[in-house]
Amino acid sequence: MGILSVTRTKETFKDRISSQKSGSQEGFWIAIDNFEKFSMEKHGKVNIVPDLLEATENEVFDTLQSWINWNSSRSPSTVIIYFSRLRKYLHYLGIRLDSQDVKNELEFKHRVDEELYGLSLDDIQKIFNNLDYPTKVLHTCQLSSLMRIGEIIQLRKKHLSLDKENIIVKIPPTIAKNNKGRTTFFSKEASVMLRPKLRTMSDDDLIFASNDNSRYAEINAQQKLRRAIIKVGLDMRYESTNRYFINTHSFRAYGITKLSRCDPNFAKKIAGQKGYLLQYDRMTDEEKLELYQKYEVELIIDNSLKQKAKIERLETEKDTEIKDLQTQLDNIHQLLKQTKKSNSS
Repeated sequence: MGILSVTRTKETFKDRISSQKSGSQEGFWIAIDNFEKFSMEKHGKVNIVPDLLEATENEVFDTLQSWINWNSSRSPSTVIIYFSRLRKYLHYLGIRLDSQDVKNELEFKHRVDEELYGLSLDDIQKIFNNLDYPTKVLHTCQLSSLMRIGEIIQLRKKHLSLDKENIIVKIPPTIAKNNKGRTTFFSKEASVMLRPKLRTMSDDDLIFASNDNSRYAEINAQQKLRRAIIKVGLDMRYESTNRYFINTHSFRAYGITKLSRCDPNFAKKIAGQKGYLLQYDRMTDEEKLELYQKYEVELIIDNSLKQKAKIERLETEKDTEIKDLQTQLDNIHQLLKQTKKSNSS
């Protein structure tokens, strides 16, 4: 064995993917752990990779098909994601799977696209009434900023700008999906709820997690939410996947839905989705904030605050209409004066 040779193992694979985001790394370990549980149950040992390296091609594919079938209770999309990660791990250890062979040899359940549940304001209010205050603040901020749970869990105080009534959120590429940073906002409602906590924090402190294990923080938030939806009788599940209708993603989806009805492109922009966004890419933070505040009432949860915001918006619109009418009258008077002066001469 030469000096450059390295024995590839599970541990060296860990080093191999260490530059990836923590969430991506965690995804690999979930898939690998799933395969090892299957191996123990079906073959009596955790690590069957050495056996796969000695097996025939047919035996390898038969084993993988058995693993796929073993995961039949999971959603088809989850199994496909698991397989994608496991395939990379096996490839690293010397088990190469040709794409055409994968297509011909392995059978995955077809994905069933059920109509997704639309979270209502009444649902949210019922759930929030049964959450502890820190979790309520988390989801109020998530909903109003249209952020993914994995993004907001990794936010630090230094990512926030606090000099406006609405907290401005600068999501860095390192925690954003697809490594694309963006700017979004917390509603005034969410900002008021969060500011007392921020006063006790240092710039590098995580806002919604206790340590850098973002996966643990996500699971913790999901478990708290699950207890709340069960308590209020909103624990409905999809027939095809057995997943709950309502999860942490539901709050982001609610915010996107509400804002999209007002301005679809702007909603995609601050949510970090793809779209025809060139006109918004050139906006300053002040211009984005002004547009956000225009539609912010749609993202308010508290009924009294929502009603107050609606009244303020109507008064603002009324004042604007009056000013526009006054401007038009002034222009007409000016025109009449000019016409009268012209006729006199």
